[in-house]
Amino acid sequence: MNMTEDFHIDMSGRIYKKKTIGIACVGSQTKQHNGCALKSNLIKLIQEKLCAGSIYEEYAKIYAICIYLLIKDKLTRINTLIICNDEEFTYVKEYLLLLINSPNSPEIISIIDLKKKLGRNVKSMADNFAKCYRKRGLNRNKWLNGKALEIVEVNYNIIKKYWDILKIPK
Repeated sequence: MNMTEDFHIDMSGRIYKKKTIGIACVGSQTKQHNGCALKSNLIKLIQEKLCAGSIYEEYAKIYAICIYLLIKDKLTRINTLIICNDEEFTYVKEYLLLLINSPNSPEIISIIDLKKKLGRNVKSMADNFAKCYRKRGLNRNKWLNGKALEIVEVNYNIIKKYWDILKIPK
């Protein structure tokens, strides 16, 4: 039986601050998680070499690529993807759908949409995990401290590969 669940995505830190950020993906039932960390100098390199358009779109593109890297191996298990509005959600969703490139893509909603749907204030389940990935994700020796981390590698070449895919005219 193929069990699907909702997954939460959150970012710790903000790309525009050009400091290390952590991004985490957490299953709402299983609490299974993975994440990545982007070092400040990687963010600066991406900005120098790749960013050319609107800053909102470019940061959303970085966020969407990282999210895709976190979910690509579990797409069939995702019912709904709940993404925090750390970057412009409309662009993040648009880029993410281009990367998933499947008629069977999961429903993608923002945490604000979830709050409206539930009629109450909810926090992202990935919030604390994102902080863990930001603080410990770049230091292999700390991956097993506290909550064991499942790191997805993100580097310039990986970002560039997917960036080039997103350059294709819509």
